[in-house]
Amino acid sequence: MSIAGKVARSRVPTDSFRRTLKLSWIQMQLALKAIRREPQVLFFLVLFPLMLFIIFGSVFPWTIEGTTVKLSHYLAAGIIASSLFGTAFLNLSIGIVGQREDGWLKRLGGSPVPKAAFFAGQIGAILLITLAQVIVMLIVGVAAFDLDLPSGTQWLTLIWVLILGVAAGCGLGIAITSFIPSVRASPAVVNFPYIGLQFISGVFLNFDIMPGWLQTLASIFPLRWLTLGLRSVFLPDEFKYAEPGQSWQLEWVALVLLIWIVAGLGIALLTFKWDRSG
Repeated sequence: MSIAGKVARSRVPTDSFRRTLKLSWIQMQLALKAIRREPQVLFFLVLFPLMLFIIFGSVFPWTIEGTTVKLSHYLAAGIIASSLFGTAFLNLSIGIVGQREDGWLKRLGGSPVPKAAFFAGQIGAILLITLAQVIVMLIVGVAAFDLDLPSGTQWLTLIWVLILGVAAGCGLGIAITSFIPSVRASPAVVNFPYIGLQFISGVFLNFDIMPGWLQTLASIFPLRWLTLGLRSVFLPDEFKYAEPGQSWQLEWVALVLLIWIVAGLGIALLTFKWDRSG
């Protein structure tokens, strides 16, 4: 093979990567535009979790028994985690099934857009939305409930926990679309596990009061670890002694979330369907 031929072949992976990045950027812009065109969806994504935060924080102003931690601060970490995971898991799964039903995905599947670019664009859009959620809830938490902002390395922890938690939710949201038969079925299919996980993952209830078997069940899924990671950011360090294992277990937070990212996106790549017929 000539030198020119070898150079041309060596450029193929680079050109393919650049093309995928460009298509991912376009898909992210399209996803954000679709959400902007439906303001009620944006209201639900950003303002509904905020409403829950305000209601629960106002109704439960006392401290957790045996600690100096305000229940409103504990709930702040849980509700932020739940809203981030819910935005990724619920919005993405229901939205993709809707796009599949109206034929938009089938048209996209017939285009040169690879699955990886489509997934990356969707995840990028969700990351931007969840960033807006966090900013709004932090402002309200500080102003209304004296929530302490992260300091020092806690900001770094907040960033990586947020990115991994949202990516895990997105991977699961995309993966589960292959098992949802229709738009009408999608709310029931995705809300059942999501609501159940909220109650056993330490979102609304102190995790250590759960029976051991429920703690074990919750620990299989990413929401429990996303919630724990955010508690390590927003609660005093001594509260870790009230957690099972008396530690924030951040290494387990990272490991479990990474496993779910790989598993979710792996299942999505193998089973994702551009239309009902696959």
